[in-house]
Amino acid sequence: MFRNIKERRMNFMENPMQLFVNHNLPGCSGCRICEKMCALQHEKKYNEAYSRIQVYQFYPGPIDVPIVCQYCDDRPCVSACPTGALTYDGDVFQMIVKEALCTSCELCNQACIAAGRGGCITFHPQKGIAQICDFCGGDPQCAKFCPSDTLRFLPLSRFPKRLAKSAKVIASRIADQFYPVKKKIEEARW
Repeated sequence: MFRNIKERRMNFMENPMQLFVNHNLPGCSGCRICEKMCALQHEKKYNEAYSRIQVYQFYPGPIDVPIVCQYCDDRPCVSACPTGALTYDGDVFQMIVKEALCTSCELCNQACIAAGRGGCITFHPQKGIAQICDFCGGDPQCAKFCPSDTLRFLPLSRFPKRLAKSAKVIASRIADQFYPVKKKIEEARW
């Protein structure tokens, strides 16, 4: 989409965008096309293990919840990184992973989870280094190919930070709204 980093930086400064996950039903069907397209874009492999977005499935339902970095304002993942491998570049509104500095300690993801967020940093299955959504250079393939329109690329000004929650919290809210009887039955079994 952009010819070079300077062009991309100029576009993001003029029109900051964010990947938005719409957690309203009907929503994610669990098809995992987003995971496959992400892996194909970044690794040239049609294998969701290489994806930077993850789809989690919960019951009752099933309820499928796609989780991707929500670029939180406080960035607990960056603070937790002991080597400085994970940084935020405000000029392009993007998280950066310096692969040479990443030790695969996973403290960034643990901090994300501890802060009540999605635990949305994935790790390369072969290299072990942290992977984080980079919006595919301004043309996120997950949103482009999402058949249910659950994933959208929107202006940053329209992005509701309230959705920066864990998959379990989001699934629980959806279950409360759409499956209240089933949820009570599941709880009664335990």
